[in-house]
Amino acid sequence: MNLWKVSTLALAAALSLVAGRDAFSTAQAAPAPADQAQSGSVAYDWGAEQPHMDKALNDLRAARHSLEVAAENKGGWRALALKHTDDAIAETVRGMEYGKGHPHD
Repeated sequence: MNLWKVSTLALAAALSLVAGRDAFSTAQAAPAPADQAQSGSVAYDWGAEQPHMDKALNDLRAARHSLEVAAENKGGWRALALKHTDDAIAETVRGMEYGKGHPHD
C-alpha cells in the first residue's frame, strides 16, 4: 500500500470521528426523590419533561422561520404552509399542556 492510500484512510477515519462525535445525544435522568432508592434506569417526570415534544416544537418553530424568510409566495403554497405550521405549533403546545396534567395518556 502506498503512502497516499494510508494518508487517505487516516484522514477519512479522523473526519468520521470529528463529524460523528455529536451524532448521538445523551438522556439526562430525572433526579430521584430522596425517599426512593437509586436505580440504574433512566426516568422522566413526564408531567414536566417532554423531550420529544420539546424537540418537535423547536423543529416546527425552525420550519416556520424558514418559511417566513423564503423569497417568494410559491403560488400561495408558502402562505398555506405557514398557516399549517402555526396550527401544528399550537396543537403541539396544547398537547404539552395536556401532558402536564395527564402524564400517562
